[in-house]
Amino acid sequence: MTSALAAASGLPSVLNVMPVAVAVGILCAAVIVEIVALPAVLLPGGTITLLAGALIGAGRPALVVAAPLAAAVIGGDQLAYVSGAVVTSWWRQRHGTRSVQRGRRQAWFAAAMPSLAAAAGLRYGPFAVRALVLRIPWLTAALMAGALAAHSIAGIGHVAGIIGIVASCLVAAGLLIAGRQNNGLVISKIIRRSGTLARKKDAEEKRGEGTDCGKRPEHGPAAGRRGPEVG
Repeated sequence: MTSALAAASGLPSVLNVMPVAVAVGILCAAVIVEIVALPAVLLPGGTITLLAGALIGAGRPALVVAAPLAAAVIGGDQLAYVSGAVVTSWWRQRHGTRSVQRGRRQAWFAAAMPSLAAAAGLRYGPFAVRALVLRIPWLTAALMAGALAAHSIAGIGHVAGIIGIVASCLVAAGLLIAGRQNNGLVISKIIRRSGTLARKKDAEEKRGEGTDCGKRPEHGPAAGRRGPEVG
């Protein structure tokens, strides 16, 4: 991560020499690669998005840079989800594991890491909506930060990388804790259901015993009421 950021710090001056279309194309391809290649990072693609903001701050048209980059980020999320789903499907077929259904909060955390969203049990429809909602303010903030600090993009990149790593660790820890809590809830539900079934079974056995008692032969005066025997 540090070496990539150090190499990326020299890109704005190189991109300024290129035509706008070429520079934007390089940034779009790079941000897709960054999103797909960094599966365990929270909202990946920050480094290249900051560089795109720096390009805007250097005087390039904001809409010409921001619109294609936003489309590339959203497309990169979809590609990361699909590739992660393919790998997850292959892994499950080989090892026989199943996905764990998450709650609403865990679904938002999973959507922030596109490559791992399918492995977390998040379907594509909810993922696409949540990823879009998360990306819109994220893109705005990253592009504005890069544009306002075009000359110190390397420092911003280092800070963003550190924050991204820390946030990713926190999200991963949250997902693990939530998974354990969900497992505990499932176990408690199974225990309660087992107790309910046991009580129902006992009640049925008691009702069966009462029915058997009603069918037993009677003793006493009623037992002696028989018809005359034929000699």
